[in-house]
Amino acid sequence: MADLLFDRGEFADRVALVTGGTDGLGEHLVRTLAALGCHVWFCARGVERGRTLAAELGDRARFVPTDLADPAAARAFVDQVGAHHGRLDYLVNNAAVDPRIPFETATLEQFDQLVAINLRAAFVVAQAALPWLRLGAGKAIVNTGTTNYLMGKLRMTVYGAAKAGLYGFTRNLARELGPEGIRVNLVAPGWIMTRRQLAEHVGPGDEERLLEHQCVKELLGPEHVTPVTLFLLSRAARGMSGQQVVVDGGNWLW
Repeated sequence: MADLLFDRGEFADRVALVTGGTDGLGEHLVRTLAALGCHVWFCARGVERGRTLAAELGDRARFVPTDLADPAAARAFVDQVGAHHGRLDYLVNNAAVDPRIPFETATLEQFDQLVAINLRAAFVVAQAALPWLRLGAGKAIVNTGTTNYLMGKLRMTVYGAAKAGLYGFTRNLARELGPEGIRVNLVAPGWIMTRRQLAEHVGPGDEERLLEHQCVKELLGPEHVTPVTLFLLSRAARGMSGQQVVVDGGNWLW
């Protein structure tokens, strides 16, 4: 019966790497992994927030300022983690940017920037992590996607295209790495009420309209997504790979 349970203790002394770990979903996951006794390394471009969070969490959490749009910097961060511990157990590709850009006025530079963070960075980080994951115990990758590409949103065509690519990346990478015991899954959040979303994108009446379309009449926060990510990392999900798990409160619009 023990195999049927989600064993919180299995995260103790494991090594996790989380990209985009200083805000929203990433910050909540970093905090939770550290609380579970995991050695969690996280990166972002925002230096002050990252250092403040690492100082708050203590020795279990380490922050490395990294611009994931720079492949060399991304690879260096991964190798720093792997070399320090001699392995990597979990990888969470969470870094994302989601500006609202009308398709008609979107530039190639904007397209390249969004693809660089939302898709290419996951490719670069996962490829750099592979030798270290082979030496690890957890052997799990979770990519953070979105339901956006399923629903179709105004002014988010470029973002949706990049995240759709991340789903395709997840499916195919799972096929390639499965024979080595490395699982790859994707968690697809709906509209999650993070601090940044509330400050920048939630307008008057948006919360009420969102709840009208959700089966679960509750606004979702990072605390609704983190348990699903942990499940996908854990041995409880050892029979799952190449899957997309949606966390959107049952939004029936798509």
